[in-house]
Amino acid sequence: MCVGHVFAVARGRSKIALDRRFSKRPPHRYSRPPSSFNERFSEYLPMRHHPAAWTIVLCIVAIAASAKGQEPKSPAASIARYNVVWHSPSNDPSGQMPIGNGDIAAGVYAIEDGSLYLLLSKNDAYTYNGDLFKTGRVRIDLEPNPFRKGEPFTQTLDLPTGSIRIETDAVTFRVWADANKPVYHVEIHASHPVRVRAQPEFWTRFDSCLYNVTSEPIDPPTQDVCLQRDGHIVWYYWVGDRSVYPTELAFYDVPQMAEVIPDPYRFNTFGNLLESPDLVHEDDALHGEGTDFDIRIHALTKKAERVEDWIAAIENQAKQPIDTAADWKAHCEFWNRFWNRSWIIASDNTLPPELREKFDGEGYISHRSEPDGAALVSQAFNVFRYLMACQSRGTVQTKFNGGLFTQPLRYTSQPRIPAVQQPDGTWLSHEDARLWGRRFTYQNQRHLYWPLLASGDFDLMQPFFRYYFHLLPIRKAITKAWFGHEGAYYRENIEPTGGERDCGKRGGDQTEAKPLKTPPGQNDGKGYYHSYYFTSGLETTAMMIDYYAHTGDEKFRDTVLVPFAREILRFYEEHYPREPDGRLRLDPAQVLETWWVAVNPAPDVAGLHYCTNRLLALGIGTEADRRRWAQLQKILPPVPMQEVEGKPALAPALIWKVKHNHENGELYPAFPFRLFGVAQGTADIVARTMMVRTEKDAFGNACWTQDQIHWACAGDAHEAAAGLVRRFRTASPLCRFPLYGREGPDSCPDFDHFGSGSIALEKMLLQEHAGKIHLLPAWPAQWDVDFKLHAENDTIVEGTVKDGKLVRWSITPPERRKDVVVHQPQAEPKQPLVPDNTHPFRIGTDAAGRSRFSGKILRVSVFGRVLTADEIRQLAEAPSDSRPSMSDLIASAVAPEIGDTLAVPNAVFHKPFTIEAMIVPGEKESGRIADKVTPGGADGFLFDTWPKNSLRAIVGHYGRVVSDVLTPNRRHHVALTVSFGGFTIYLDGKPM
Repeated sequence: MCVGHVFAVARGRSKIALDRRFSKRPPHRYSRPPSSFNERFSEYLPMRHHPAAWTIVLCIVAIAASAKGQEPKSPAASIARYNVVWHSPSNDPSGQMPIGNGDIAAGVYAIEDGSLYLLLSKNDAYTYNGDLFKTGRVRIDLEPNPFRKGEPFTQTLDLPTGSIRIETDAVTFRVWADANKPVYHVEIHASHPVRVRAQPEFWTRFDSCLYNVTSEPIDPPTQDVCLQRDGHIVWYYWVGDRSVYPTELAFYDVPQMAEVIPDPYRFNTFGNLLESPDLVHEDDALHGEGTDFDIRIHALTKKAERVEDWIAAIENQAKQPIDTAADWKAHCEFWNRFWNRSWIIASDNTLPPELREKFDGEGYISHRSEPDGAALVSQAFNVFRYLMACQSRGTVQTKFNGGLFTQPLRYTSQPRIPAVQQPDGTWLSHEDARLWGRRFTYQNQRHLYWPLLASGDFDLMQPFFRYYFHLLPIRKAITKAWFGHEGAYYRENIEPTGGERDCGKRGGDQTEAKPLKTPPGQNDGKGYYHSYYFTSGLETTAMMIDYYAHTGDEKFRDTVLVPFAREILRFYEEHYPREPDGRLRLDPAQVLETWWVAVNPAPDVAGLHYCTNRLLALGIGTEADRRRWAQLQKILPPVPMQEVEGKPALAPALIWKVKHNHENGELYPAFPFRLFGVAQGTADIVARTMMVRTEKDAFGNACWTQDQIHWACAGDAHEAAAGLVRRFRTASPLCRFPLYGREGPDSCPDFDHFGSGSIALEKMLLQEHAGKIHLLPAWPAQWDVDFKLHAENDTIVEGTVKDGKLVRWSITPPERRKDVVVHQPQAEPKQPLVPDNTHPFRIGTDAAGRSRFSGKILRVSVFGRVLTADEIRQLAEAPSDSRPSMSDLIASAVAPEIGDTLAVPNAVFHKPFTIEAMIVPGEKESGRIADKVTPGGADGFLFDTWPKNSLRAIVGHYGRVVSDVLTPNRRHHVALTVSFGGFTIYLDGKPM
């Protein structure tokens, strides 16, 4: 039997194993999923990675360690340190916690009124217009109410078992999406009889998400249909005989492709069936009274010209026998195998033990303040893996902009997406809304899938490859119809129809929905973001090559990789003119979305070199393929370079101008096209390029930016690590779950934000080139780590770094040990944390006497360490006229004058420190609290108020504003903690 974590049912009673309570029910009904549910996951998987070929490992009991305090040996048990835990019910649907099985998923939340909700999703629940809708919501009510305010409550996302546990004083819940079957379970155990009611809920659908411009919405929009059946409830959304697919194909002059690739939307039907062996069906709901319940929600998407066919299919699915105990055991086995594939568990060895690996699971914040930055990064890495396993085993690749976990978000003002204002003045967004709508934006999508190579999650990559390969016939036909030559181009937004109309401008003007046919030398930069941008096809080819190099999957090589690479490379070969010397000249072109006028852009040139080099080195394809690729390789232009202080660096292109966006295309030759870096012996070139890159720390290290990846390629452990900590301190005040990133520029959840950071973390540990594995090429000595990662040629590398030393490592197969190059963890750089300057620590003004604080500053103190959250809370509650009593106080001023200085040595700011102050801001306050920087410079730090009642901090080159948080003429306590992983702003004892 698989046994989950043990927990107390109620105060004062003995602890009872959760599984013992939830597995005593005899077998009932279970639905075997449609054959495609399992088969489509493994269509191109090699057998050694096929679920059926995995060794069956019993789920290990994740119970507390022995009396000697030993750590559990199970990798799954070790991952439990990253569980997300809440200690109170949520207030509204913005407080959801995620579960999923790869194809179906749910946001789970409990409300104080006694209701438990599941907001349901499915990977292929598409409307006629390509929007991905929720499949419904289920509400479960209990009496007496177990979620009463102030009563004991714990809700845990239990990563080892892919489930959610809710523990109250007398009732416990286990909620899980069966890893092997399309059904959710809500298991309830009560210490005394309770009344349970379960029923679906619906909302008004709309027909077009934001940014979708292909067609006009239908009025009235399609709505869900709910049927009360014998013993169960069924509901569905039927697309019917309508679809944008014919319109799309006609727009691209390829209507004949409707006979080649079926319509992805027409007659699509999705929904659920609600049933339980422990409840009876009456009054439009399921009811029952007792102590043990198993509520099941079945899911199905199916093309159905007659809705009766879909109804029959889901009812037949639900009639099959269910053995909940056996299914839970198999579910745990799946997750145990998953967590045993790979892991990265890191912590900051400079912190005392009591501050390491301490996490706050609460969200509704824009900045996470946990002191252990390394542990924060590791939690983000492992939770991202979990979220991908929850949503990337279905038919279609998961979406960067929320995937299956979009949810109502709580806004303080009306947002850009559809939302409803609440009685308290806030706004909750619509259940089906997501920023960037139906788009599969490649710059973002790729980041979800690149990190799955090193983590060994090859099965989760299949929907990504299948998505683009499936559309290859349409892309070839569109290329031929529009450009008149062979091959296939892929632009940024390729949709399930094969079209790209969302690559065009918004609104009625669709002239940009096709690439421009500008003659060479005549690109004036007046196109649009994707007018000449075709890099996506090359990057997909590169990922396919790397996948084959990792797995040796010959079927994938011959049936997917080679046909896809053949058409992508042929497009470049036939599309562009030649220089007088016969070399290819990529013109007109652009550097991603950033430089709209370019010749020989670095991403495309590097991609062509990388793909042809590796395809030829691997010796794959037909003899004709290899001859053609070798000929193309000979005529490729060189990767563009520039000089920086007389030394070589990468350039965005041979010619580049007219800037519009924020990508660093000059660094694509380092990643994703691995021509430069530590493993290639050119880390210095990457580092030099990083110093002059187009965009430095764009979007505050968030979203799809790649700075940390490229710092790792440059071999700079500390820039990579510090950037990752800044990245993963980012959270969203719009939702409760703290690992969804933020909204802006992407949607929330923002999964490419986590994918990019995961790639960087992996590359800090492992980089490869020419058969050599570089171990710890960019790892900081102050981060302890235990890891298991995958390399090319079916290789697994494990290791442990402790106190700056690699104390253990192993490789499988062992004969590859000769291929490993071991680097040493990098000691903390000697430069100060804050740049040195000659300015004093000034109170209430800047160094020039300007930016004067107009209110009152009651106290300012500096500490030579990072204070804990509890210590800062104590300072916030202390009288303003008292000098702090905490240790490591360097200086403090009570009732200072504006313009006073504190005697604080520069050396204090070379290491972690804290500034705290008690202030009373004036009306329209915009003045300094503390300042030690040249006005307008980046050689120190400042902490001040900012327009619109905001707080601002700037430390070196990095700044942050917390908006609309101060109340004029009211006393506030503010604090700023600064460490090597970044800084945190506190207001009235709470991190912001």
